[in-house]
Amino acid sequence: MTEEARPRLFPRAVAFFRRHPVLLLLCFTPGIPEYLSGSTPVAALVYAPGGFLLFLALNLGLYGPGVLLAREAFVRWRPGWAGVVLLGAAYGLLEEGTALSTLFNPHASVVGALGSYGRFAGVNWVWTVGVLGVHIVLSVGLPILLLGLALPETRGRSLLSSREIPIALAVYALDIGVLVLATGYWRTAPWLLVSAALLAGLLYAVTCRLPHGTLDPPYPGPRIAPGWFFGLGLAFYPILLLVPGLGGAVSLWPPLTIAVDLLFSGALFLFVRREVGRSGNEAALTMLALGALLPIVAIGLVSQLFLPVVLVPDVLFGLFFYALWKRYRPGPTVPTVRST
Repeated sequence: MTEEARPRLFPRAVAFFRRHPVLLLLCFTPGIPEYLSGSTPVAALVYAPGGFLLFLALNLGLYGPGVLLAREAFVRWRPGWAGVVLLGAAYGLLEEGTALSTLFNPHASVVGALGSYGRFAGVNWVWTVGVLGVHIVLSVGLPILLLGLALPETRGRSLLSSREIPIALAVYALDIGVLVLATGYWRTAPWLLVSAALLAGLLYAVTCRLPHGTLDPPYPGPRIAPGWFFGLGLAFYPILLLVPGLGGAVSLWPPLTIAVDLLFSGALFLFVRREVGRSGNEAALTMLALGALLPIVAIGLVSQLFLPVVLVPDVLFGLFFYALWKRYRPGPTVPTVRST
């Protein structure tokens, strides 16, 4: 049975999100990096609903325009996989550098020991490399990928009109400004904030100049089975966690830790790119995304076991991937009958 002929699960939900694809994209981000991960606890909806709604509005104002603008650049400029990396890094610079200052604040709770290990010239360098990798994959890359898998008709199609792009930019800038004021407990040198914003703009400019399809997969179809991609996805988050953690534990020279982190992450990226293929790869991409997200889900669940409201989005996460797999799983191989 072909993918087109397979019955779709949850037809009402599919029909709703077909009419409102932006809402589905907003479920993926901030949904994945903030709520599934436990970075913003879902349990706060019970014990501090006002605060939860405030942070929800701030997260939507930051992640929403950020990923929409990145996706528009990806669709309109067609820079290939290299563009996703650059656009995701630009988003990370604006959030973690300009809005939240975690790239510069050595005392930020999320930074932990990396506020002192690898810090130079006012920048938390080891943390910066890791957190930009998180935003490339979780805040920009996977949400764009999952939207295309869930709603194939949106692939290559703009979600923002030319009139809506300035509105998205305005909301994005306003939300960043509010967050700069809200997180002003750490006084960051203004030139660092400006540098992060300018570097993000430079990455957008470079993306615009990239040849179409830069670093897209070289082969027409997948070269290994979908199960292998699940394992490759699982490797993503441990690399980001273990390399800086082990480097700090043994007091490894921080530039060497950064080099090892980039080496492993880059090797994983290039291997996936080589093996996944340009088309007919939906099953492989589904398993890759599932593998990359399962550690995030596990961390979010463990961190909120005291009041496991996060089980609700976790169940929705599971149903979503179940529906994707039912839709894209490889069909049975039909044996070839040789004539004698």
